[in-house]
Amino acid sequence: MYRRLLLFLLIFIVLICIPPFLFPENVSIEDAQFQLARDLFQKKQYSEAIVEFNRLLQEIRSKKYADACHYYLGSSYIRMNNYEDAGKKFMLIIDNYRGSKYHSLSFYMLARLKFLQNKFDDSIGLFDSYVQKYPSLEYADNSLYWKAEALLRLGRRNDAKQVLRELLKRYPHGDKADSAILKLKLLEMEEVKRAQEEPVAEEPDFVETPPQEPDVMSTEMEALKEELKKLKEREKSLLSEIDKLNKELDSLNTEIESLKEMESSSVAELELRIRERINALISWENVLKIKERALNQKEKELLLEYEKLKKIESMLE
Repeated sequence: MYRRLLLFLLIFIVLICIPPFLFPENVSIEDAQFQLARDLFQKKQYSEAIVEFNRLLQEIRSKKYADACHYYLGSSYIRMNNYEDAGKKFMLIIDNYRGSKYHSLSFYMLARLKFLQNKFDDSIGLFDSYVQKYPSLEYADNSLYWKAEALLRLGRRNDAKQVLRELLKRYPHGDKADSAILKLKLLEMEEVKRAQEEPVAEEPDFVETPPQEPDVMSTEMEALKEELKKLKEREKSLLSEIDKLNKELDSLNTEIESLKEMESSSVAELELRIRERINALISWENVLKIKERALNQKEKELLLEYEKLKKIESMLE
């Protein structure tokens, strides 16, 4: 009876000690979990992606993907209009992952977040910081463009035009060059229209004419006033329509650029990500097979030990 108790105790100790020997690392599982979470993000399933990125941080305690998890969590929150949590994630990366490739991205995303929150002064400061810190990275020209947009929202048209010209000078072949050219042309058109509007609004100066019959002069004046009134109404209508079209164009351009920055992904990138996920899943499957074989072998060894002890026990009895 004592030996049987000893045998069960031995089996219990071996089972407890199996995991450290069999699973020294779970890198492949970590890779597969990250691929799963990122795939959900790219499919715009942001709630599910948040759950999986948090699982990678909290359950697997990933160090390899910690900065990426926080970045994708912030990006998921911003797409769900949860600006508060998004800002916390981007600030966490800025403060704690200075050597990460997501550090500069978080700087830019935080600036865009402030812009979306209509905190234009804050966004201008962050866009300036991005350009100063990362003048050669991909979002430097974007930062100048959105800085100009923020200045326009604050009514600082001349400063905005100066920033757009700086963008074209420093990044003539950047992603935002065409948008900057278009924006400058629209601003110039608006200024021309305003300049044309000012003289019309004033009372016209009539050249002194020889005295005419009172009735004739009165009739001509009334006709001129009526014609002037019609012209003003027509011009007002046309300016209103042009303003609406400009606003719609700005809105569409902003939406297109936001989608381009946040959602675009080339076919080659998608193919590479799919292959990475497949490789990670294959690696995970191989790890599970190795674990299964090790467990089978350990089970056989334990059964042999049990049989030996059983024989010894029967001999002693």
